[in-house]
Amino acid sequence: MDLTSEHPFWLVRNGLIRNYPPLDRDLECEVVVLGAGITGSMIAHRLAKLGLKVVVLDRRDVCTGSTSASTALLLYEIDIPLIEMAKTIGLANAERAYRLSHRSIDDITRMVDELQTDCGFSRRKSIYLASHRHTAKQVADEARARKKIGLDVAYHDQDSVAECFGLQGVAAVSSNQAASCDPYRLAHALLKSAQDQGAQIFDRTEVVDFRFTELGAILLTARGMRVSAKFVVIATGYESQSLLREPVVNLDNTYAMVSQPLSDLSPWNVDWMLWEAKQPYLYLRITDDRRLLAGGEDDAFHNPKRRDTIIDAKCNLIESKVRNLIPDLKWEREFSWAGTFGKTKDGLAYIGSTAELPHCLFALGFGGNGITFSSIATNVLADQICGKPNADADLFRFGR
Repeated sequence: MDLTSEHPFWLVRNGLIRNYPPLDRDLECEVVVLGAGITGSMIAHRLAKLGLKVVVLDRRDVCTGSTSASTALLLYEIDIPLIEMAKTIGLANAERAYRLSHRSIDDITRMVDELQTDCGFSRRKSIYLASHRHTAKQVADEARARKKIGLDVAYHDQDSVAECFGLQGVAAVSSNQAASCDPYRLAHALLKSAQDQGAQIFDRTEVVDFRFTELGAILLTARGMRVSAKFVVIATGYESQSLLREPVVNLDNTYAMVSQPLSDLSPWNVDWMLWEAKQPYLYLRITDDRRLLAGGEDDAFHNPKRRDTIIDAKCNLIESKVRNLIPDLKWEREFSWAGTFGKTKDGLAYIGSTAELPHCLFALGFGGNGITFSSIATNVLADQICGKPNADADLFRFGR
């Protein structure tokens, strides 16, 4: 599947930081990770640190799938608000999901600090904005629900929104539990660290078949190579649905743009990230090289050609919304792109095993929380592979 338009920003900005050879021999390992984007790289990094013999395979050049198009707003807030999620999966489970997502921001911060890599990572303030009165009550109710379970939030009424952020919104919830990064550079840094700790990484290597034994799995590649492993971690994102009979994701497109670097960000603040309390929502932030990055206008995925032909029209709408929201910020658009992403019925990732594919563990961090869900998946799957119980695995199980 073509997951991105031709020129996603991170790939244009960074180029091919590092590539790896295609697999040209048979291998045996303890864990093979399919997918070398941000999710697969996090998992490979953790498992290699634990001393496991890891092989990573990707049919593309590493990090050039969805990771290269991600806008990397690292929010603990899940696409489905806490109060709505509670109606679907129960209050206790919804609160647990939000606490896990909240904690994942700290986990990612520690991971980046440990890597000591320049990936544009920075802690941010998130602003969840109600632009109209019909969403203001939802935002106020959401603020109360999050405060009740001890999450870091502040509620802002209309006057406070204008005074604190210079926005013409009706209400907002802000939080300091947010971050942003260049996901492409972060994924590359994780893969390099995994390799330094013994992981073997191969790109341009397509897996065309799985064979299962009592002891594990054998993966066959398009070049006729075989990789034998006790566990297979499938981190191929939105393409993973093709391996499953159970319907777990609906595919959508999102559209994004970045400005030229800005010398003056006034009246905006480099440390703020914004997203709207509506569907689909407008979202925006400032990159580490001081560009305005904004996106939204999501629609249903049909095919890559149709998606790519409307990028300019969609980004014109995004640009108009941003200019109306922050009229005094001066900027010009420089890059536009589109990417495909997926949503689940309850807003949560799918993590763990399914009876459909023995010896396989999935890490499918769908929705706008892909990177934070990847962090959660890393913790859950590391425990499962090492034979340790994980109290949160049931939240993300298949068949739920």
